[in-house]
Amino acid sequence: MRAIDFIIPGILVWLLQLTTSDLLAIDTVRPDFCVILILFWSIMHGRLIGTVTGFIMGLILDISGTGLFFGLSPLIYSITGYLGGNLNGIILRINTFYFTLSWVAILLFQFFIYCGVQYQSLWVLDQNLFLGKWVGTSAYSLAFAGILQFIYPFDRIK
Repeated sequence: MRAIDFIIPGILVWLLQLTTSDLLAIDTVRPDFCVILILFWSIMHGRLIGTVTGFIMGLILDISGTGLFFGLSPLIYSITGYLGGNLNGIILRINTFYFTLSWVAILLFQFFIYCGVQYQSLWVLDQNLFLGKWVGTSAYSLAFAGILQFIYPFDRIK
């Protein structure tokens, strides 16, 4: 495990997030490419690497101006890295369906925390609209994660 294995993909995904997320935005719902990379790294390398890279990637995103609430991105990416790191090596012991269900649940939880902070006024005013934002944000990024599954499935990570 070399640092360059994290720096190059991290920079490429960060640039992809900066340049294309606004172009792909539907209302205020944007895809989150960085969380897919954090999840991939954490499944591949474990909890420590997932948590640290999630925190660093979140901090870089917040400093670059993409986050509205400073500190939210490092928090949710660290949580995703930690929870995704629990899936490291577990594919050999559980069914692929349960493995997939696990990482989808991790992403849904991550987006629930994000939407809970980002759309906190909607939670009080209109819970159906909040639920729509949460489902929309989750589904949009999960769609890209699903496309990635056809190219390089998470369950083939050793």
